Amino acid sequence: MKEGREEKFVSDLISDLYTNLLKEIWESVSALIGEAILTLLFHQAIRKIGDKYPFLKSLRVSEEGLALEEVKRGCRNLPPAEIHRGFQSLINQLSHFFSMLTGGVITKELLPKVLPKVREAERMVLKR
Repeated sequence: MKEGREEKFVSDLISDLYTNLLKEIWESVSALIGEAILTLLFHQAIRKIGDKYPFLKSLRVSEEGLALEEVKRGCRNLPPAEIHRGFQSLINQLSHFFSMLTGGVITKELLPKVLPKVREAERMVLKR
């Protein structure tokens, strides 16, 4: 029972880490390319990886920003490694789109924000 509770706690921590990171990405990138284009890129990224990571389909994106409550709720019963892989795939897909769109300018700006948090999530998963 204790192990299940600990896994749920780690899942919540990883979910929080990545949802906060997505908010940071939204704030940074929307200032550079606009909300409409960023919304489109998020929708495309989710569509591309959503079948492999269904919990990401509950992520709501509009020009007003990200609605993350449903995706966080959906993560509660998933293993930490699955949450990490799903969010990491989403961020990788977005980075790919940003690179295609801006020749790497946005990705270069986001890297210092993204890399430490992805590594932190990896450490949490590996600790288990």
